[in-house]
Amino acid sequence: MLPEKLLKEFRSAFGMDPICHDTEKGTCIFEQNEYIVIKTNGVLIAQFKDDESSYGDILSFYAKKAGLLSPAERDIEKILRSMFVNLIVLTEVEDRYGFSHSQRVAKIAEGFAMYLNMKPEEVEDLKNHALLHDVGKIAIEQLMLYSPTRLRTFETHYEDHPTMGTIYLSIHESLWRYIPTVRNHHEKWDGTGFPDKLKGTDIPYFARIIAILDYYDEVTNFVSADWDSEIKTPKQAINEIKRMAGTFFDPDLVNKFVEFMQTVHKIEV
Repeated sequence: MLPEKLLKEFRSAFGMDPICHDTEKGTCIFEQNEYIVIKTNGVLIAQFKDDESSYGDILSFYAKKAGLLSPAERDIEKILRSMFVNLIVLTEVEDRYGFSHSQRVAKIAEGFAMYLNMKPEEVEDLKNHALLHDVGKIAIEQLMLYSPTRLRTFETHYEDHPTMGTIYLSIHESLWRYIPTVRNHHEKWDGTGFPDKLKGTDIPYFARIIAILDYYDEVTNFVSADWDSEIKTPKQAINEIKRMAGTFFDPDLVNKFVEFMQTVHKIEV
């Protein structure tokens, strides 16, 4: 147990109680012999005198060891993420309802995450990953503005955008958790995608989800030489996703996505 004031600050900072069922597993923080103790997998990594003026430093140290964002880092993450999302939306083409590609992918990601029974914080997290998945295209869009052959420039640099996105998000540690999705949402289940040729479950889970949702939105809203010469109906898009299960997409996630579209969006396939 922690001192009452530190417990309140912990709850305020991380939105949860410092529950530690087993001090031999994970990262735990608790009071012991008038010290605030932090252990990772049973190993003592720090102990602090119970000094209220040090509570902020204690929680920041705990956050780093437990893979959490401190309150200050969370504020920075929110500001930087909002900045990037605004830039992404500004450079994307809006549909007749005023939504851009990344906004639509984020919306369907939110619904799909709820269908998968993710926790509320995981739903919000997947939504944010979806909003940022094409952050690397900002560079390409700017490059095209000054290119006399804009389409050729886009074709030449298209596969660079996951790498560019990785570079953007590396500017601050609070954004690093989005990098696996941004970098790997164009990997394919059979290992023929880009940029890292990852295969199967080596592809990060959120990236595998975004790959399906990204494709669905692309082919139902844009004419793309990569996929077809005409916009597909939702039914056609879902049938194509089913066809590419096990080669392009995670087959288990495809089955769940098809069920989601049938159950929630009432699309017959």
